[in-house]
Amino acid sequence: MVGTIRLFLRTTENDYQQQLKERALREGKRAGFAVEVESAQDDAGRQVAQITAAIEKARASNLVAVLVSPVRDDNLRPTARAAAEAGVEWALLNREADFIEELRRQFTGRAIFLVSPEQAEIGRIHGQQVRALMPDGGCVLCMTGPLAASSAQHRLDGLTSVIADPYRLVTLSADWTSEGARLALERWLNSVTKDAEMPGVFVAQNDEMALGLRQAARDAAVRLDLPLDKIPILGCDGSPTLGQRLVREGRLRGTVVTPPASGPAVEWIARMRQHGEIPPAIVIQPVASFPGLASLRK
Repeated sequence: MVGTIRLFLRTTENDYQQQLKERALREGKRAGFAVEVESAQDDAGRQVAQITAAIEKARASNLVAVLVSPVRDDNLRPTARAAAEAGVEWALLNREADFIEELRRQFTGRAIFLVSPEQAEIGRIHGQQVRALMPDGGCVLCMTGPLAASSAQHRLDGLTSVIADPYRLVTLSADWTSEGARLALERWLNSVTKDAEMPGVFVAQNDEMALGLRQAARDAAVRLDLPLDKIPILGCDGSPTLGQRLVREGRLRGTVVTPPASGPAVEWIARMRQHGEIPPAIVIQPVASFPGLASLRK
């Protein structure tokens, strides 16, 4: 083994986070790294403590790199700096952070970078999917992740750049979980009058929340005697084991495929360690509609 990579996940109770784990393990094995994984269980303070403890033991554990899928974007600057000072490479997954460029200028020999799908493009694809399903306009309900997360805000910005009048957007926020989305939609449905305009499409910023929307809509269809369970639902992440499967089963109408960011992160760490090749500050991964937009229009 050429060293250890530690992958710090937001949670393991999420299909995309599991995809991050599996891809890191596979790429790590191929490159000769030992990959160790920890989950913060959606606790930002716990995640910082986990990373800090790993960096403090970096020399003894032969730690060469830290990969982080953050609970919060705004509290990792000190740990990223500590990693650079300890000679440990740093990769942020699926988020943006202004400290990346700052640390790259100060630690020119370190791999300090982020790997992310093109977040705004995810929102733009959602907008194109909405227009394919509902070309004449109408009400669109979007369930975002926490808007303090850069990924959630950029996805929403991308969506609003594509749908405007005659579309009307209702935005709710949850915590990336199925249950959080279910409760958020349930509260909203209980707060609106029965003659209020109902959405023609549900958009969720991940497939887990899309499932929560589906459950809340099915429950409310019976309780409110409205055809909410017939509303098409769009998700995101689009792994073969969840998002794409849900589309094939007819439980979602579409999703956006976002490849796991951990694979390219490990590949760049290997290139850095083996050949001294420093990665770019931002490694962008392409995203795509599933199914294709032409299929949705049919």
